Amino acid sequence: MLLSAKFENIYSFNEETRILFTASKSDQLPLHVSRAEKRDDISVLRTGLIYGANASGKSNIIKCLAIIKSFALHGWNNLKYNYFKMTDRPQERSSIEVELKVDGQFFAYGVAFSKGGLLEEWLYKTGSRNDTMIFERKRSGKDWDNQIASQYLKDENGQFLRYLIDGTPTKGTFLSEYIERNGKGIDAIRLVRKWFENLNIIFPDTHRTDFPIRVVSDFQFKTVMRDLLEYFGTGIFDFCRVEAKLEELNIPDEISQKIEETLEGKEDKTGAVIHNGSRFIFVEKDPSKNVKWYELKTIHKTEGSDAGYVFEMYEESDGTSRLFDFIPMLIDMRSNDAVYVIDEVDRSLHPLLTLKLLEMYDSLLKNDSQMQLICTTHESSLLSNAPIRQDEVWFVEKDKKGQSHLSSLCEYKPRENVQKGYLNGRYGAIPFFGKLSNIHWDDAKQE
Repeated sequence: MLLSAKFENIYSFNEETRILFTASKSDQLPLHVSRAEKRDDISVLRTGLIYGANASGKSNIIKCLAIIKSFALHGWNNLKYNYFKMTDRPQERSSIEVELKVDGQFFAYGVAFSKGGLLEEWLYKTGSRNDTMIFERKRSGKDWDNQIASQYLKDENGQFLRYLIDGTPTKGTFLSEYIERNGKGIDAIRLVRKWFENLNIIFPDTHRTDFPIRVVSDFQFKTVMRDLLEYFGTGIFDFCRVEAKLEELNIPDEISQKIEETLEGKEDKTGAVIHNGSRFIFVEKDPSKNVKWYELKTIHKTEGSDAGYVFEMYEESDGTSRLFDFIPMLIDMRSNDAVYVIDEVDRSLHPLLTLKLLEMYDSLLKNDSQMQLICTTHESSLLSNAPIRQDEVWFVEKDKKGQSHLSSLCEYKPRENVQKGYLNGRYGAIPFFGKLSNIHWDDAKQE
């Protein structure tokens, strides 16, 4: 689960800016909170909604999470980003840090970087009372100052750990190098790396292309998908599947390899779903352990007719196509503790459909759930109709200097209808328009 994220000098965030998903003491919607049970535990929210006008910076939060995930998994890979530019004295050092909960433990992982590459990397074990360093790396010129907590260097793994951290490439991260070189002795690194692997980020103009799902059988998967699409009113009656050759599906080699590796060693009847926008693909192992690829097509029926009409994925509406991102997410969350971060969850969806999506997620929550759903959105009706707490709502607004600032709904202690207050500008994070009279249509025509 994600507890918090901090950004500094990146995109529209100039000074250090932090967003929190830790819970207040409110007893509203108790299933929305993974409550602290031990002295050093922290209560974490299972839902987060982020509001803001266009270009306010809310999508930049999601971009920052994608960047630190890329660092954690791959190191510096010629990442494209912008430091904060709207200043007379631009700085090149940017930083991102996330606090997370995994396997009942709390960690903070962060990186500092510039256009020239990685500058710093750190991992701490955190708690409600104190933080403990696991490792730190700092670069000065071409040299690195590397530190690993002394308790990890005392046993037989210590010498190899020192060799690993000192040998981490300049463009690499120790978090990634430790896994790739089969490091031993620091379980926290494996936990944190695994958390990043399972951090699912969905942007509005991209589709999931590496989305493995564990299902009991193909029949169960089709049944759940069909029921959910009927629930959301898509007009889809059923699916049919057509076996396909991998080379015909235009799936990148690294994705197909990852899918096949994911299925290797899994139980029988385990499958994976891939949605690349134009195709919806199901992958499974047959009884002989061979991986088979199928393209799923949708079947529509008209009232009073027994005939089924087969549609290709590209023939479905944008809204239905968007649901093909979210429905596998719900199936995944039903079976696993997953963290999903979605930019513009309402894109291409009717307001009532967006509401039903959140209600469906809400129905999956249990006392021991470690799942989490964080979304950016413009859909103001959710503030009045969705099952949300005040501490789950954040607002993003740009000031006159072009800097994005965050505020929590809890800071305002609203008494009125929250949706009405938001649209009236009580919490900021809405667009402000000029006057129509200032648009010189006639002058422009004469020119």
